[in-house]
Amino acid sequence: MKKISLLLIAMQFNISCQDAKDKATESVTNSVIEKTLDQVGVASENIERANQNQAKIEITYDDKPLFTTEENFKAIMNTAGKQMMVFSIDSDDAKINISFSGLKNMLDVKPISGKNEEGKLDPRDANGTVVSVTMAKENGFAYTLLEGEATIAKLNQDEVIIEFSGKAGNFLDTNKPENWKPIQGKIVCKYPVMNFIQVKKEDLFY
Repeated sequence: MKKISLLLIAMQFNISCQDAKDKATESVTNSVIEKTLDQVGVASENIERANQNQAKIEITYDDKPLFTTEENFKAIMNTAGKQMMVFSIDSDDAKINISFSGLKNMLDVKPISGKNEEGKLDPRDANGTVVSVTMAKENGFAYTLLEGEATIAKLNQDEVIIEFSGKAGNFLDTNKPENWKPIQGKIVCKYPVMNFIQVKKEDLFY
């Protein structure tokens, strides 16, 4: 009888362990499925939005426009956690990159704004959010914001507005402020493709 009781206890223990293992496996599987469906949903949504994606560019450098209204720009926004947001805005022969990076929970402050002071692109050095803006045209120019400020004036699923101003120049003029020229820009992105990593889009929009 004692052996039978021990056998029953052992069987019950094994069943309980198996149940726990099955539940843990089920939980992990459901989590993976949920994340996969979220990613598929975002991908499908972005495919649908790609046809509507367009960006209107108004940038003047030394009081002269850098781009024409005929250029067909499209925008992609990538956000990683609450410490980095990067915009890639491209046409057939031109490219604009704008990145905001900051300390923890940078994106909790709205509107999102960043500065570029004396070439300090490390948030720890700037004690806040920094911004990097580069613009280039094939067989043409390549400029970068060397001093100034940029703000995301509007940020939602259908429209993003970025404004910036300051002084810019080519990369060789980084240490030659006497060669910097005034720059001012406004970029209106309609239906941009958006990717989010470790952050909910609802927490960002305003």
